[in-house]
Amino acid sequence: MGTGSLKESGITPEKGAWYRLLSDHGDGVGMLTASYHYTSPAGEKYPDNARMLQVLDVVAPATHGVGYSPEKSVLCMWLHSPSPGRRLVAHHISFPMSQFIDLVGVGSEPPEFADFQAQQVDAGGL
Repeated sequence: MGTGSLKESGITPEKGAWYRLLSDHGDGVGMLTASYHYTSPAGEKYPDNARMLQVLDVVAPATHGVGYSPEKSVLCMWLHSPSPGRRLVAHHISFPMSQFIDLVGVGSEPPEFADFQAQQVDAGGL
């Protein structure tokens, strides 16, 4: 994985791809941190896990339900477990394209995604 932003790399976000958050985003409660501690349901520990965002879609400017932006918006999912070994929760967030390409770099599927998919199957989803 590179260390630069998508903007620096000249890469355009693709639907389904994973991107690494390069720095903390936001303030206080609800802040999205660039790294976090993840413990899988099997007890595997990932003490400095990089925060990955999966692009769900790239939508046209001012798309209903996404909020007003004069440019394309990137809809993303990130995963969070409220405590070690607990069920993962999918969170959704959108960014204007220009902000997204500054905030993220090339990433990869995080270890918690396989656990998330398994819990969806166990719950009758997917």
